[in-house]
Amino acid sequence: MKIVRWEEYQTFFQLIILRYLVVWFSLVPVVAGIVSQLPDPLPVSFLGVQHEIELKLPFHWQLLWMSSLFFVLALAIYKVLCPKFVHKYNNFSDYCSYKHHPRWLAWEAHALLKIADEEQKKKLRDRFLEKKYISEVEQGVDHELCVEPTVGESQTKITFKVDEKAYEFSMPINKNDTAADSERDVFYEIFGRYSESRRHARLFIKIFLGISLVFFLIALGQHIFSGSAFVWAWASGIFNS
Repeated sequence: MKIVRWEEYQTFFQLIILRYLVVWFSLVPVVAGIVSQLPDPLPVSFLGVQHEIELKLPFHWQLLWMSSLFFVLALAIYKVLCPKFVHKYNNFSDYCSYKHHPRWLAWEAHALLKIADEEQKKKLRDRFLEKKYISEVEQGVDHELCVEPTVGESQTKITFKVDEKAYEFSMPINKNDTAADSERDVFYEIFGRYSESRRHARLFIKIFLGISLVFFLIALGQHIFSGSAFVWAWASGIFNS
């Protein structure tokens, strides 16, 4: 099963129409509690004429509430477990808006390596090696992960260890590439590792959203069925008149 990356969930949860599910989840229990205390059908008087109104919806509100429940659970997991890096910088333009110095990415890489699992560390190492952004260093001292980046005259560097080998990463990259190109490249490598992190959390979000969709479609089907019955009765009246 393909599991959606964190930045794709961010775009999805920003859809305004989906926020109505959160409103429905909050209001329905209150409204249901009030309506349950009213007589059904509800007698009302209009212009001196007594009428009775049936208190029912064209679908089971419980279904839509269950849909809202699983949507809220998925949203809660996203809000709590989506990496702050992805929340803050959903793309390189967002990152550039903060006007960080290129050195800042050394600090971001350091923060990533402190929490990343071995799979993501290896992937970051392999990508950086392929692009010659890191170099292997002798292990005269423990290079598991430096306590904090070292700020030098022209670069800020970190050292870290993967597969019993130590590596050094420095920003800005001293290459023939333009500074902007290498900065963008490093940003997206860090972004990619964050975006693929916490696989199980992303899986649960997908499952909860799938369940939410099923309940929503059932409620929608009931709504369409009830509405079509009224339309059919109206159309039959026209043709029979």
